[in-house]
Amino acid sequence: MQNISKQIHNASLKILNDPGVCLHDPIVLNILKNQGIKVDGQMVRFSEEQVMAYLATAPSSFTLKGRNDLRSISIGGNSRCIAPAYGVAEVVTADHQQRQACLDDYIRIAKLVQATELLHLSGGILVQPVELDADLAGLVMVYTALTLGDKPILGIQGDETQVRRIMDLACIAFGGEEQFKRCPKILFLVNTLSPLQMDANALATLRICAEYNQAAIITPGLMFGSTSPITPAGSMVQANAEFLAGACVTQALSPGMPVIYGCLGSPADLRTGGLSLGSPSRFAYKRMATQMAEKYKLPNRGIGAVTDAGQVSVQSGYESMMTLSSDYQYRTSIVIHGAGILNSFSQFSFEQFMVDLEIIRMLNENEKPLIVDEASLALDVIRQAGPGGEFLTSPHTLKHCRTLLFQPELAPPKTNTPKAYTNAFTRSIEKGLFRLEEKYCTPDMSIKIQHGMEDYMKGCGIQSHILETVLSAKE
Repeated sequence: MQNISKQIHNASLKILNDPGVCLHDPIVLNILKNQGIKVDGQMVRFSEEQVMAYLATAPSSFTLKGRNDLRSISIGGNSRCIAPAYGVAEVVTADHQQRQACLDDYIRIAKLVQATELLHLSGGILVQPVELDADLAGLVMVYTALTLGDKPILGIQGDETQVRRIMDLACIAFGGEEQFKRCPKILFLVNTLSPLQMDANALATLRICAEYNQAAIITPGLMFGSTSPITPAGSMVQANAEFLAGACVTQALSPGMPVIYGCLGSPADLRTGGLSLGSPSRFAYKRMATQMAEKYKLPNRGIGAVTDAGQVSVQSGYESMMTLSSDYQYRTSIVIHGAGILNSFSQFSFEQFMVDLEIIRMLNENEKPLIVDEASLALDVIRQAGPGGEFLTSPHTLKHCRTLLFQPELAPPKTNTPKAYTNAFTRSIEKGLFRLEEKYCTPDMSIKIQHGMEDYMKGCGIQSHILETVLSAKE
């Protein structure tokens, strides 16, 4: 294993030296040049000594604060934090119809995320509301997440104006700029532009994160055979080089800035040109990515509960279970796309969201430590039942029957009629959604902060009816 990570590391350094990476931001280029990095136009080349010196200042773990301190999460070490879907443009309904996502969908998902204890982050692009102006959509989504929840949130990559607006809004939500800057409260997902580039928006986002002491996941999202070599090892070399360049930028901007190793990769479906998220071919790459994060002593991003299926089905179940279980198998600090994804990142399903929460519950149960002690050996209970006895009516069974054995929340009682079972399963998902929505409680927010956020949004040109739609969801 150590030999593999060493090979990937050495090969990545060769790429960083020749041809290097292209960074499309003159401010970043000037900062790197002043720190002794080799810059030729927009091409940047790092030596091994420079890379390792920068990585040495990046923390191995950090705390991401929520508006409610009790919701704050630790990222890194033995942590595992899960966020729901991200970046989806369409919704698949219970009757398998497709439509564009809207703000009401975003609001509903944000409330579900707040209501469940199985998901730890909210915000980001839960879905992309079609009716929002593109320049202001990110700001509205962050405003919605802050208004309807108190968990830590994901930020949204954008141009300098868009990201600064998100920071301004967050400063209001967290009680002022000084308070906001004290520790990370928003985690920004920043994508490279493969192969071997970072665009102006990605680098502007990193610059502003550094300025405000916030955190970033740097994610080269490769497609094997399309935007990277078809071999998992070759793709890993390219992704690692892209990540290292981005990580060096963060530490050049602000030594100690939290950065997460976010390398993802998926085979391209060479028949269609699309992604193949449910393919086991991803797992060799995932194992290598885990090793590289461990080598660099950085928090690591996982794959998530993802599927290529276009509707809730057997395929969506086994692929989501397989991909998410790989995050539990390997050291994964944070999971994005943890619930609700269908059709290779392009669609969201509320029904799949509930299925994925059930998968998370099952995997969490499997993670519980094995306990073998005098009480669990239950010798007295066995003796009392004796040869040919039974345990169903035992006081010991009655005492522990609701706590010791996993109780499924979605699977309906068994039936010999397939149609009856299918109908019961559908009703079970509907009831699960209803119960979770009923659990939602609007988190506390002072009137001063709420009005401050509203005034800021109006000053940015957000229409009143959009703010009213969000605020009415609190009732």
